[in-house]
Amino acid sequence: MTNVTRTFVRGGKLNRAVDDVSLEIGAGKTLALLGPNGAGKTTLIKMIATLLEPSSGRIVVAGLDIKSNERQVRSNIGLVLGGDRGFYLRASVQENLNYFASLARVSRRRRPAVVAAVLDAVNLADRKRDAVETLSRGLRQRLHIARGLLSNPPLLLLDEPTIGLDPEAALALRDLVRSLKSGGHSILLTTHYLYEAEALADDVAVIIDGRIIARGAVTDIANAGGIGNVTVATLTHLPDTLGNSISQLAGVRNVNSEQVGGQRLVTVSWEPNRDNEPQLREVLATHAPLSVVTRPATLEEGYLALVARRRMTIG
Repeated sequence: MTNVTRTFVRGGKLNRAVDDVSLEIGAGKTLALLGPNGAGKTTLIKMIATLLEPSSGRIVVAGLDIKSNERQVRSNIGLVLGGDRGFYLRASVQENLNYFASLARVSRRRRPAVVAAVLDAVNLADRKRDAVETLSRGLRQRLHIARGLLSNPPLLLLDEPTIGLDPEAALALRDLVRSLKSGGHSILLTTHYLYEAEALADDVAVIIDGRIIARGAVTDIANAGGIGNVTVATLTHLPDTLGNSISQLAGVRNVNSEQVGGQRLVTVSWEPNRDNEPQLREVLATHAPLSVVTRPATLEEGYLALVARRRMTIG
C-alpha cells in the first residue's frame, strides 16, 4: 500500500483513522502491526480486505489494485477475524467449509479436495463431522483460519488470532501460523501480545493515531524508542539511594525495579550503543548483586519506550 489515508466525519470534524500509511509485505513474510486500541489497525486491515475503501492512496495485492479488481483481490486474501461468530453452529465443520467454499467460488468439482486440504492444514480433519458448537474456542480459531485458506490466498490477514485462548491453544495456533508462513503465505498479524509478535514476525510496524511511527526489526523499534541494550541486576535488597546513583550513569535511559519473591530486580535501559555495564557493576559492587546480565531490549520494552516517547512528544 502507498500513501493510504482513511478519513471520517465525527461531530462535524474531519478525522483521520489512517493517515498516509505505506507498507509492503514480502512473499512468505510475516509483518506484525502493533498499536494501542483505536490506532487504526483494524481500519487498515478492512481496507486491505476491500471492506472499506481508502479515502486516498493505493493498495495492491498480488499485483491487483483493490479499487479496480475488487473481486479478484478478495480471492487473493484470507481474512481471519476470529471470535465465536461467523459459522453455523449446529452445522458440522465440513458443512460450514463447503458452504464458505461455494461463496469463495471454489468449483463444485474441486470443493471436496480443497476442504480436505484446509482441514489437514489446521489439524481439524478428525473433527470434520462435529458440529461447530462442540468445538473449543481454540479449535474455532483454527476453523476461522481454515475458512481463510479456502481460496489458497497468498496473503493472510490475522486480526488478534490468539485473543482469549488458553496458553496451550495459543501455543498450538502460533505453531500453525509458522507452518502457514513456511508454506509461502504472506501474513499481516495484529496482536496485543508483544511476545507473540516477536516470536512470529520478520518485521514490525507500530501505528499510533493512524500513522506508522516506526518499522523494522525488534532492535529498530527499540532504537526508535530511545533504548538499545538492557541490563538486569538481581539484588537481595535495594537501598533508597541506589536507583538515583544508577540513573546518573552516562547512557542510562531508564531505571525500573520490582520485587520478585525475596529478590529485587533492577532493570536498566541504555540509550542505543551507550550501554555502560562496567560502571554499573562498580555502583552495584558494594551491594553484592546475585547476577548482572546485559541483553538486547525485547519488543515489549522497545514498544513501551516508543509509545512513552511519542506521548511525551505530543503532550
